[in-house]
Amino acid sequence: MKVLHILYQSLPNISGSSIRSRDILNNQIKIGLKPIVITSPFQNPKRVGDSVEEIDGIKYYRTFSNNNELVKENQSSFFIQIKKFFRIISFTIKVYRIAKKEQVDVIHAHAMFFCVIAGKITSFSLNKPLLYEVRSLWEERYKKKNIFNYLIFSFVTFLETFCMFLANHIIAINQNLKIELQKRLMLRKRKITVVENAVDLERIIIAKNTRSELVFGYIGTLSPIEGLDLLISVFKKLEIPNKLLIFGSGVEEKELKKLSKGYSNIIFKGNISNSEIIKAYNQIDIIVNPRKSSYLTNSVTPLKTIEAMAYKKLVIASDVGGMKELIKDDKTGILFKSGDLFELEKALLKVIERDDLNSIIDNAYDYIHKQRNWYHNAKLYKKLYSELKNGK
Repeated sequence: MKVLHILYQSLPNISGSSIRSRDILNNQIKIGLKPIVITSPFQNPKRVGDSVEEIDGIKYYRTFSNNNELVKENQSSFFIQIKKFFRIISFTIKVYRIAKKEQVDVIHAHAMFFCVIAGKITSFSLNKPLLYEVRSLWEERYKKKNIFNYLIFSFVTFLETFCMFLANHIIAINQNLKIELQKRLMLRKRKITVVENAVDLERIIIAKNTRSELVFGYIGTLSPIEGLDLLISVFKKLEIPNKLLIFGSGVEEKELKKLSKGYSNIIFKGNISNSEIIKAYNQIDIIVNPRKSSYLTNSVTPLKTIEAMAYKKLVIASDVGGMKELIKDDKTGILFKSGDLFELEKALLKVIERDDLNSIIDNAYDYIHKQRNWYHNAKLYKKLYSELKNGK
């Protein structure tokens, strides 16, 4: 069965979304599916100028516009956003041509309306089923800034909801997100299946820890929602000898470095490629994810937390909805009240002082091994594709 995956972003970008896509594709091959990829005009290829390339045995069709419109965390100017919106016309034509050329059986659009609109027009034209995989309520970033942004938020929310309505089937990445989607009037009777974030266990290599002192760390995007300013503030207050290693980059990097100035045990390690991610985990014992509570963080399950548990790292996390779906406090990790400096301080000290961390780490790994692996999820995708193809 041939499946055309329409991705807004993908490798060579390293993000939770692109890693999820990579693992979906690679495990679909393992169970006999044939995934094919087309990426948006805002995703660059691995090699400049390539329109078709192969990654891990999977064909990627590139439509990169090369006009300063790369996928990025920073919000683009209004003019750039308008330009990006209208690229959907040429992108739809390319999606249609590729789907027809490859004679695909199912169309699977990921992450946002840009991919769904192109997918739906193609789906309708070729009489092929369309799935829409919703990964977050990304439009929430516009909600509270000003009236103009709120208008954008309202428009995008409607557009996203309408695109979900048009799909033959909706996939959500966790139960909280599914519940939020079902509250929308247009979606109350739509089929929504949860395919949770997971890890590709074949990629995980667990190294033995020989350090005498626990090293804390964070791996991911340096974004305001991650709460790293709270973590740095607590670390400075405690003045403990333990190191805090921060891997990644993002819009908050400059401010966070300024906040940690003068504290030599808080070290910014910069970006690390996905192929070398094991080197980052080998330097860390405790992963801290102090996400701030928001509509967005309460509906999204972070992939890095699952990955950390698979690498047998203890996870300390705030009690936002996405984390609570993964972690049972004192069983598979340590939870603290989001945004509460005192509670975060208590959590860090509790971990330093206790000597029974291995049981929590083992429980978390067992949970990931049994319930959060991509090979299992690939079988779920195959079942959904087969049902849609057969008109169920």
